Amino acid sequence: MLVLSLNSLPDSFGFSVFPAWDAVSASSATYCLSVDDSDHEVAVVDMSTPARQTLPSHLRLQPIPGKGLGVVTTTVIARNTAVGDYTGEIITTEVKDRRYLPSQKHLQQPDDVAWVQSRHQRGQGAYLYGVTMPGNVDPLYIDAEDEYASLWTRFLNHATEPLGNNLTPKSIHESYDGNPRVWFVSNRDIDIGEELCFDYGDDYWLPDDQVVV
Repeated sequence: MLVLSLNSLPDSFGFSVFPAWDAVSASSATYCLSVDDSDHEVAVVDMSTPARQTLPSHLRLQPIPGKGLGVVTTTVIARNTAVGDYTGEIITTEVKDRRYLPSQKHLQQPDDVAWVQSRHQRGQGAYLYGVTMPGNVDPLYIDAEDEYASLWTRFLNHATEPLGNNLTPKSIHESYDGNPRVWFVSNRDIDIGEELCFDYGDDYWLPDDQVVV
């Protein structure tokens, strides 16, 4: 399976919003130097896309061994802090299946074909988050594949170990704008230099995937 489809978690509003979580404080540099504190390695990271430029000033985007790019904090984040929303194109289950499932390829519309071609040209993976809807309605999906229609949270990597899995996703099926909302809350205090991660769920992985936790 190529898609991330997590169930909606119980809502909890007992959290604080991190002061630097806003677009004004985000990086506007085209490139930035990312320093790995553990071994002092320096990497140049392209920050030119809108999603990367929404990265708050207390976070940095850097290469993570075995994972590609990931998000690391440069300050302590307290438990129960809302660190950011997960945004992107909102699509139905039907559209998701046409775009991502080989068995539904024959049902693709011209817009789907154009989307698939664009995705392959950019070499992108799957950035879907499924939100459970009330009743017997199929889930809606937030697709953050496009860096021009999403935020920095698309770069959050997977972790299942208790120490690595430091974020908990929250979701509601209808927010103030009538659309689903997904956001992430710290489930413990997060120290300087830690990568921000959450558990993708078992249904994300293919049988032959080598999961980096």
